[in-house]
This record gives sequence, structure tokens and C-alpha cells, in this order.
Amino acid sequence: MTLFMGNNLYTHPYKHLRGARTVFCALVCVVLCIALVAPKQALADLYTVEGVEVDVTAKNALEAREKAFKEAQVKAYKMLSERLVNSGEQDAVKELDTESISYMVQDFEVTKEQLSAKRYKGTYTIRFRPDSFRQQVIQQGQSYSDIPRGAVLVLPFYQTGSNTILWDNTNPFLSAWSRSREINGQIASTVVPIGDIEDVSQINEFSPLNYDPVKLERMRDRYGANEVSIILASPEVSITGISNVRLSLYHAKIRGPEFSGQMIVQGQAGETSAQLYDRVVSKIKQRYKSDWKQETSVASMDTQSFQAVMNFTSVREWIDAKQKLERVPGMASVIVNRLTPREASMSLNYHGDAQRLNTALGRSGLMLGQAGNGYQPVYRILRAMPQYQQPAPQVNAPNNQTPYNNPYNRSYYQ
Repeated sequence: MTLFMGNNLYTHPYKHLRGARTVFCALVCVVLCIALVAPKQALADLYTVEGVEVDVTAKNALEAREKAFKEAQVKAYKMLSERLVNSGEQDAVKELDTESISYMVQDFEVTKEQLSAKRYKGTYTIRFRPDSFRQQVIQQGQSYSDIPRGAVLVLPFYQTGSNTILWDNTNPFLSAWSRSREINGQIASTVVPIGDIEDVSQINEFSPLNYDPVKLERMRDRYGANEVSIILASPEVSITGISNVRLSLYHAKIRGPEFSGQMIVQGQAGETSAQLYDRVVSKIKQRYKSDWKQETSVASMDTQSFQAVMNFTSVREWIDAKQKLERVPGMASVIVNRLTPREASMSLNYHGDAQRLNTALGRSGLMLGQAGNGYQPVYRILRAMPQYQQPAPQVNAPNNQTPYNNPYNRSYYQ
């Protein structure tokens, strides 16, 4: 902007910023157009059911194939319901006809098939439309969770008396975890360390509840896990001579191990040690999924609007952050209200409350912070720090909590 002041020519001091602002806005527009078509891969994986096997016989091969596809859709719907619907509500999930289920199917893929004159045997991958499935669940009166917990790094210790082992090949608990197979798209998945030299140097197997949080964080990061769980498996023999396994579960936190519960898996007559520990692993996985779904479930399609601001240092950083926000499970829309070269103000329309939103953001390396109060609170979106960099919270238990006892005669609080 140029002004004439008497005989002097005056140039507005912000003129040199105009070009920078124009370039910034142009870059944002271009990259945003690309970002708008980016698929929500995490959600797509969660609503994809793989390994749907069917075996059908009919009058001819064509009829058998058509019948098989219908059965595959029904079976996939049941598998997806088991994955996402709260464990205590799965028995109430209504059986739907093929036409109703087909409406929810986005696409499918035949990964393996065998044909004969009157028989069709095939394996399908079926992808469901997230909004259609969620709406169906809500209409039936159930709640669901579509926030992936992410991988849990499991450290399976075997305890006999006062002795514990982890890396030894005589550890039946570790062997059972190694045999366990993960299925893609799970709401809560697990991973166990391979036990190489690097792993052995990070964890002291003779003192599982005393660990270096920095070393543990390195191991967690190495295996791409979101959290670490320490599990002590102690064999017991009942009065009938049947072997049982007592399990003590801990969350490995920066402040130290946090007791999360105890469970006993009873052995069965004629069962081998390997079979028993395979069932133990299956029970633990079921618990992980059930606890997580209970914590993050939602029973409504209604959305809440959260006002939020976020700082960034570059266009690329802002675009990456916005893409993460749009891919957050349960996020209906991200509306940008104001954008400057260093800050964005936006409305987050989300299926769930602030706690569920914060949990979902945490899966993407983000978190909610309070930015300001008022009639409608404004949140600040922050980047979550690695656990070992966060300040350790107080470990004193509140007055209304009692310490849990554990095999090491130490007290931890849930």
C-alpha cells in the first residue's frame, strides 16, 4: 500500500508480507485439495473382514457360487459385529437378511476359490461402509467402538515360586504367545518381542516389575506398539490335580508398573501344557478387546462440536495434522474457521464426548489441551510426547483407593 504524504512517498510497512501470505494461501489450497481425497485407511482396515471362508453345495456351480457370496456376507457381518460391538451386547445383535447386509457392503474380493460341478468353496475379503454399519448397530440399541487400541507389547513372564523367566526357551507362556496369530483389523492387537540381544539388554527377566522406563520406551517404539503390558503367569495345581494358571497383569507406565487385574484360567482334564497356555493367551486377548471396547464405546450417531486451535510451523506440518484429524475414528468433519501462517482455528464434529475424542487423538500422536474457557470451551490440539519424556505423575494413592497386593510385596495403584 502506497500513500502520498506531502512531497514524500510513504510505503505501508506490511507490504512485503503480502506476497508471503499469498504464497501461503495458495499452497494451502493446493495441498488441501489433495488431502480431501486421502482415504481413511485406518477406518477402512477396521471395517474390512478378511478370511471369510464358505463351502456351499447346490444344483450347479453357478448357483453354489451365488449362494456362497450371500453366506459370506452374513458371516462377515457377524465377524464385524464381534469385533466392534461391546462384548456384553453381542448376543443382542439381530440377524439380518442378505439384502440388508448387502446395503452395508462397500466392495469385496475373492482371495481363493475352488469350483466343481455342484460345489463352491471360497475365501472372501469383505469391506463394509462404516457409516452404514454404525447406523445399523445404533438402530438395534447396541453400542460400538471403532477406535483401534493399537498394538500392545506383551512381556509374558513365567513365575514359579520367587523365580521368573522371560527369554528362556523353557518359558511355556512366551512360546504360546509366539504361536498365536494376529488377524488384521483387530480392535486390539498384541505383539511379543523376538528375544534377540537388543531385547535381552532392555529387560531384566529376573525382576519384571523393576524396569528402566527409557529402555522400555525404546523397545515399545521398536515394535511399533502403543503401550506395554507385563504379565506374570504362575502355574498352580488344584486339589483335583488339574493345572491352573494365575495371571497378574500390569500396565508398564513411566512412573512404574500399574496393576490392572488378576485372573485364573482353569485347566481341563487331558489338556497338555501347550494347549492350556494357548487358551491362556486367547483369554488375555479377549480381555484386552473387551476392556478397550467398554472404555471407548459410543451408542449414538449424534455428533458434538468441539472448538479447537492448533499451532504449526509449516504448510506441510499443517496438512499432515489436518489429515490425521480427518482420519481419527469417529470424526465426522473438520471445519477450518480461520487459518494463519502459524495457527488454525477449527470446529471438530465428533461422534462421542471429549474423553473419547482425546483417546482417539492419542492413537494418532495428538492430544487435547485446554486453550481457553467461555460459553463453549476451546481446546488446543497438542502433539503427544513419548511417555519417557513426560513428567512423572505423583504415585501417592487417593484416599478412596486401596493398594493392590502383588507377588513382589509391593503396592501399586490402579
